[in-house]
Amino acid sequence: MRRLALLAAAAVALAGCSGGGDPVAAPSPSPTGLNAGATCDLPKGTRQIRFGDHGADLGGVILGSGKTGVVLAHQNGGDVCQWISYAFELAGKGYRVLAFDFGGFGVSTRGELDNPQQVAAAAAALRADGATGIVLIGASMGGTAVLVAAPTVTPPPVAVVSLSAPVLFGADASQAVPKLTMPVFYAAGEFESSFADAARELHGLTPKTTAKELLIVPTDWHGVLLLSLGGPPATDTVRTKLAAFLAAHAPA
Repeated sequence: MRRLALLAAAAVALAGCSGGGDPVAAPSPSPTGLNAGATCDLPKGTRQIRFGDHGADLGGVILGSGKTGVVLAHQNGGDVCQWISYAFELAGKGYRVLAFDFGGFGVSTRGELDNPQQVAAAAAALRADGATGIVLIGASMGGTAVLVAAPTVTPPPVAVVSLSAPVLFGADASQAVPKLTMPVFYAAGEFESSFADAARELHGLTPKTTAKELLIVPTDWHGVLLLSLGGPPATDTVRTKLAAFLAAHAPA
């Protein structure tokens, strides 16, 4: 519970300090009625988006307006609210960020699209919004989904980030990562059950010719929590290393 409280507090603190002290604002009503993030505070300027095909009705929020787009895929049991703090941070650095609800979570319905297909649809939606390069970032369930989606996205993503991803979560990431050609960043906590072993396995299966990084930190904090503000020193390490990875391979 302490971890969740810290993350929630960080999200509120970041949202409340948007440029020039702008107050936190509720999202503008969506003309379609699909309002992602309705249960959390969204920074002023957040835009609603609705996308999907084959019966999928997916909702998300976009922050920022940069040419490099970042898709944020949440972990099991979550929704866009897990990502608001980090999305706001990325937008402040010049990225265009789309956090979306997987089908069956938040406001979204799955239709015929599996999780990796939903990630690919989110990448297409972000590109249609104006992004020219796409980064896929996922946590736990979302981490598996971005790894499996990455080889299918056209044009390919410029980078992929997997936080605490299991090898199997609906899709099998071990079958996808040998196909990755773009830079990949894997991170997990040493003490978060089997997820560190999964990160090592997936990193090992990623081609040697692909730029790849593996970061195992001494914590049991999982997925999105690895990017927490105000967490243990391990989360500062993940945040710093990931920032350097994005600056090198996917600058805003």
